[in-house]
Amino acid sequence: MSGNANAARVDYAIDTGVEHDDNVRLDPVDPIDQWIWRTGIGFRATETNSTIQASVNGRVDYRVFQDSIYDNTVEGMLDGRLNWVMLPDRLSFTLDDRLQTEAIDRFSPDSPDNRQQINILSLGPNLFFNVGRTMRGQLEARYIDTYAEVTPQFNSQRWGVALRAIKDLGPSSALSVNVQTQDVDFDDDLTSLDYKRNDLYARYDRSFPNFDLGIDLGYSHLDYKGTGDRSNPLVRGRLAWRPSQRSRFTLFAANQFADAAYTAISEVGATSIPERVLIDGQTITAAVYEEQRISLGYDYHGDRATFMVEPYVQKIDYPDPLNDDEENRGVTVGFDYRLRPMLTFSSYLNFERVQYQQIDRTDDTRHLSLGLDKQWSRHWSTALTYYHYQRSSEVATAEAKQNIWYLRVIYRNR
Repeated sequence: MSGNANAARVDYAIDTGVEHDDNVRLDPVDPIDQWIWRTGIGFRATETNSTIQASVNGRVDYRVFQDSIYDNTVEGMLDGRLNWVMLPDRLSFTLDDRLQTEAIDRFSPDSPDNRQQINILSLGPNLFFNVGRTMRGQLEARYIDTYAEVTPQFNSQRWGVALRAIKDLGPSSALSVNVQTQDVDFDDDLTSLDYKRNDLYARYDRSFPNFDLGIDLGYSHLDYKGTGDRSNPLVRGRLAWRPSQRSRFTLFAANQFADAAYTAISEVGATSIPERVLIDGQTITAAVYEEQRISLGYDYHGDRATFMVEPYVQKIDYPDPLNDDEENRGVTVGFDYRLRPMLTFSSYLNFERVQYQQIDRTDDTRHLSLGLDKQWSRHWSTALTYYHYQRSSEVATAEAKQNIWYLRVIYRNR
């Protein structure tokens, strides 16, 4: 395969080890410590040629709990995209899929019995055509299926169509007009409101030697099919500045309608092998919300060190009164450093404050990860990782503190 740049490539890593959790149930009063045997495999598969462009990343973890405090568990994640070019420059077919693990109840701690698998599948054709000599057109149709293992009100079928007219203003800039519509039909009509969403917006993209700029401006409308409607300006902007080849600042701001399925499928496109199954603390809900978000990120990639920091502020407003509006603010920090040619230190920190408006409650969560990875040969390594999780809340039963140590042996195929 090394001689063919278009050949399929599969990278994987298998790890097995022992984990110690000092509060496996995340009980604020009576913590129970537990030894857990873990085995996992993470992988990344890619294929790129004139007909197929595909990328799939995933991981499966298997846990065996001491004293059978929980049943042995299997958790997985998958992030995949396939684009099939049926007629070059005219017709293609796209499939996106995202499988992830989510909290069942975000107000409860992240214990093994408060998790579920969700899956979002999106597929459909893309038609490309010319509009005159200077403009390109694109017509997309999508079928989207959403499924949650425990929360049936999330399950839905969605049909969407998008029409785009794109004009190249120069070698590094483009302007487009986009019209989108999506019809959402939930399986559970008693707890989830079916709706139709329409978006009309213009997009401007411009690339400079050290800057990248993208702006969306338009309007969105939600029609709850006889039970009311809601409209909102659609504003999204991203500015990236590269002061050097190794560093970058990224500013992002948005005012838009969003929902859990939209957010998950828009994040498809991971480029590395997952090292663990990540648990999202957000409860999966069918409700659409108005999101206002701003973040400022900085990342640096040096010969021995990498660093990133991203503070953010977010406000979520649900049209559905059954859901609690939120105001979130937080910061994420990551730092990796190669201590020696075969020894690497890694760290991750996230702090977030969530204020729930209707129930007048504030939760603070902290995630800390520290790790050492020792490479013994091209394929074999060992790693020791420490995780710390803490949640402070105005509700005493929702507080939790947890410390986890994980020692493992890893085999990588390349």
